[in-house]
Amino acid sequence: MASVPTTSQTMRFSDPSLVRSFLRTNSSLRRIVGLILVYFLVCKLALLLAIVHRSAMAVWPGTGIALAAILLLGYEVWPGIFLGAFAVNLTTAGSIASSFGIAFGNTLEAVLGAYLVIRFANGRKVFHRAEGIFKFFLLACVAATP
Repeated sequence: MASVPTTSQTMRFSDPSLVRSFLRTNSSLRRIVGLILVYFLVCKLALLLAIVHRSAMAVWPGTGIALAAILLLGYEVWPGIFLGAFAVNLTTAGSIASSFGIAFGNTLEAVLGAYLVIRFANGRKVFHRAEGIFKFFLLACVAATP
């Protein structure tokens, strides 16, 4: 025989903080999945233009996507960068180990680049002044990517 829930039991499910928490988690998950898809599709399309080797390019569009994603969406989207980079490398020419290492490096450079831009170059407002553009180039392009 099923018991009827008491008022205190039904109140748990209508707690506004639980609803906000669920929506926040759901929103983050959608952002991560969206980032995986965008990263994967753009990078796979870019690899169609690779001339020297089918899995290497002088300019990697995933770096820009990853850096912009963290600057605009926050650090919590890093799993999307990692999984997108892992999938691109695994489906191109890599083993699991090499794909993991490359994905780790791609994620690390995006997180480090975003941290440096936020900390030293005015964050999202980096392009509002010429000084910010110069700092962005030095911090995100020169310091973080190698």
